[in-house]
This record gives sequence, structure tokens and C-alpha cells, in this order.
Amino acid sequence: MRTPGKVSAVHGDAKVRAMPVDGGVLRAWRRDLGWDVPEMARRLRRAAKDDPVPVHDALVRMIRRWEREGLRTERYELLYAAALGIRPERLGCGPTGAEAALGAGSGFPLEELAAGAVELGRRAEVTNVGSGTIGQLDDALARIAREYSESPPAPLIHRAAAIRVPVQALLAEHQRLDQTRDLYLIGAKSCAFLAWALSDLGHQRTAAAHGRTALILADEAGHPGARALALCAQSKIAFFDGSLRLAAGLARQGFECCPPNSTRVLLACQEADAAAVPAAAGAIERASRACDELAAADDLGGPFSCGHARHAGYAMSLRLRYGDPAAVLAAVQTAADAIGAGDECSYGTAMQLQLGAAIALLQTGEAEAAAARLAPVFGLPPARRLVTFGARLAQARVVLDGPRYRGSRPGAELAAEIDAYFSEPGTWAVPYPVRLELTT
Repeated sequence: MRTPGKVSAVHGDAKVRAMPVDGGVLRAWRRDLGWDVPEMARRLRRAAKDDPVPVHDALVRMIRRWEREGLRTERYELLYAAALGIRPERLGCGPTGAEAALGAGSGFPLEELAAGAVELGRRAEVTNVGSGTIGQLDDALARIAREYSESPPAPLIHRAAAIRVPVQALLAEHQRLDQTRDLYLIGAKSCAFLAWALSDLGHQRTAAAHGRTALILADEAGHPGARALALCAQSKIAFFDGSLRLAAGLARQGFECCPPNSTRVLLACQEADAAAVPAAAGAIERASRACDELAAADDLGGPFSCGHARHAGYAMSLRLRYGDPAAVLAAVQTAADAIGAGDECSYGTAMQLQLGAAIALLQTGEAEAAAARLAPVFGLPPARRLVTFGARLAQARVVLDGPRYRGSRPGAELAAEIDAYFSEPGTWAVPYPVRLELTT
């Protein structure tokens, strides 16, 4: 007998078999699969592929004769086996056992079921992206996050968007499940970064859209660290929208799911910034404990990392709310000591520390010392001026408008410098959501 499933063309009469396949067995196979005679003819023609077979009506007549008289030709025995999806030696046994159980009434031959399984496996292995591409995208995003510490935000926003776009395109196609998760993770991190950076430039609505998408993608990836990044960005956006309760809640959610890395410290600090003063003190303490419990690398870093200097900056912010200038200056010194010991500090954090110290000095009547603290901020080119700097300067301006500085020449000169800062094209501020307890 020929190799099963391989049918060659036979012209004229096919080879006659000594022992025919019983017609009742052929009928049982057909009925077990739920096929009528015309369907059996179509299946035989399909199994023949390019080999010549009689026209449909003639084949129908042949099947009816075979089911009466039995099948005697090797060629059509092989065609029957191929059409039924069985080995040729099984044809004469009838549809018993596993074949009957699977085929009964299904309308699908085993050959087609097997082919479908093979195709499903093939599609599972087909991918539009390799591990090298995924690694390059992830590395490029990490580099952008690192550069955020010292670079103007706008060019980095364009570069991060240039990562998000191909990730979106790749996800619209097909890749293996682990690669899909990797793409969701990179997409989540890129959207979280964009949300943070866009908020730094005051584009709150666009930032919020990226923050929501970051959370969706993080959940699809099933990655707690990416979810914490998304919640961190969303908390920042809510804070500068003035939604302090929401900001504190988002930060707390992020803290609870975040791995023990420095982003967890940042999330506790964000909660402290947004919470009412008694709760804020507890959050700052949790941030201190999180600093001592670091055991994992940051999932992104850059604006989502929080070392000792940045933590001290958030403690400084809380002391400003208490109206305690001495404690503010002590926190700024703590940050300076950390930086001197090698702690990494972004230019954004460095400027916030100078701004906080300047406000504390203004509260104690030291306008000239405050002006010295603000000189680095005034010297920033517009491309590096974050709206958060303007928000703090607006607070300083409120102090200068108070009774302590009426008729004060140093106060008037500093107020003029702040006004000049805001007059630069592209420089603006969102209102700082938390009021200070201003001392006079």
C-alpha cells in the first residue's frame, strides 16, 4: 500500500483490490461524520487536490455504488482515508473508538482538526518583534529617564513619544504572549514618563491621558512596578489639578503595590505633599522607612527615583506648610549633605531646594539671602523652566507682597526679578495647590 495521505494520479481504472472495503463500513464512516453523499463527493475531490477525479455528479453515483457493492480500488481507498483523516488501514474497520467519539455529528474530519491545531501552533510561534527590538526600546526609554535629571523636558518628550508609537503599532499585530507583555510594559513605562514630563510643562490634560493609558497597559502587563509608575504620574497630575485627596489616594495605592525600590519612597513623599498636615507627617515617616528597606532596582528611574536629597526636599515642603523656617533650612542642609556624599540629584530637585530655602529666608526677613538662593533659578533658560518652579516663585511673591516688605528695597528688587522671570516667553506656573503658613 502507498504512503498514507499521498495520492498520485491514476489514469483509467485504478488498481483493483482483492478484498474490497465493505460498502456498509463506508456508509458508517460517512454517516458518523454527518455527511450526505454529495458532501462525501466534495470531500473526496478536496482530498485528491490536483489529481484528476470525475465530475461531482459522476462521483456521487460512484459513492452510491461503492456503498452498495463495496470499494475495490486502491486509489479511492487512499482518497477515502485522506478525506476522513484516518490511516488507510483503519478504513475497513469502521468508525469505532476514539475516531467515532470525536467525529460523530461534528462535521469535521480528523485531518482538518489536526490541520487546525497545527495552524494554531504556527500562529502562536509567529511574531512581529524579537527580543532584541524589545531590549532596544526598553534601553532607549531608560536612557531618556536618566537624561531627564539634567536635560530640558521637551526634546525628551519627543524621544519618549517616538518609543510609544512603534510599541502601539507592534501591539496591533501579532507576537508571542511573553513579547506582548513586554510591549505592554514598555508602553506603560513610556506613557508614565510622558505623563510626568508633560505635567512638568503644564500640559495637564495631555498628561492625564497618558497617565490613564499607562495604568491600563500596566494592568495588561500584570506588572506591579509599572502600575506604581502610572499611579505615581497620576498622583502628580491630580496634585497640580488641585485634587489633593485624589492625589494622596493614588500615591497610597502606588505605595502599596510598588516593589521595594526608590519609587516607593517617592510615592510616600507624594502622599505627604497632598495629605493634610497630620497625615502628611506619617507619610513622610513611611518614606523614611522605605528608604531603609530598599531591596530592588527602580523600574524606570529618572523622575521616578527618589534618593535622600529628594526625600529631604519633600520633608522641606512639609516644613514650609508648618510655617517653620528653621526646620525648612535644616531639611535643605540635609539634602545638601546627601548630595555632597554622592547622592544623585536632578536639577529639578536642586531648584526646588533653593526655592524652598528662599521662601523660608523671606519668612524671616532675609530678602538678600533669598535672592542669592533664587539666582540659579532665574538663570535657567526657558527650556529648562518647569511649571513647578513658577508655582514656588508665586508663593515667594505672595510673601514679598506681605506687610514685612512694604517699602523694602531688597524686597522690591526681588519681586521685580520674579516678575521678569514670568515675563520670559514659555515661562508660566500652575498654582501651587498647598497654601503656606506664612510667617510675618
